[in-house]
Amino acid sequence: MFSQQSASGPRAGARVSWLLVFAACASPIHTSHDSDPEADFSSYRTWAWISEQPLIGPTPGVGNTYVSPLDDKRIRRAVDSQLAGKGYRPTTLQDADLVVSFTIGSEQKVKVTDTPGMSTVYTRGYGYGSWYGSSPVNVRTYTEGTLALQFFERESQSAVWVGWASKRLSQQDESEEVLDRAVAMILEPFPSRRQPVAAP
Repeated sequence: MFSQQSASGPRAGARVSWLLVFAACASPIHTSHDSDPEADFSSYRTWAWISEQPLIGPTPGVGNTYVSPLDDKRIRRAVDSQLAGKGYRPTTLQDADLVVSFTIGSEQKVKVTDTPGMSTVYTRGYGYGSWYGSSPVNVRTYTEGTLALQFFERESQSAVWVGWASKRLSQQDESEEVLDRAVAMILEPFPSRRQPVAAP
């Protein structure tokens, strides 16, 4: 059977709700996916969460994964809705064709930009002088969050489809709206029961 990894709780001083895992509307959501070319999606009809707590923890020591109970519920509700729209029926873990889990992570990143021509300096060396424009450097740090959905074939326990979305963090979004949009974008290329597998 599938084993459930333990999800790490909030660290001291790092109370991050899932609202913080995606950023303001000005920052786009980037998505991608991968699938097993040998998986026969035409044979899948039912699905189930991997357990009552489908949040899978990351590699120990990598990023934050705390998600509030409300946002956990929002993620599940969004996945339920999207899969129903694609023709899949929820069932028990023992009877499901597909088993689903999700992961959440965040990573600190650094963005370096410069502004050419903001100042001019006269230098002297090797017996002559010259003018050149300096470029002040602006360094900003930000946190990027990622939500991933993993689909496993229950019988073989092998991964058949993985999709993920990433976005810059912010406290300005409505959590439910952003989560609905992120899950919809992740699962947009997920094959319905009547369509072939979308290419990555």
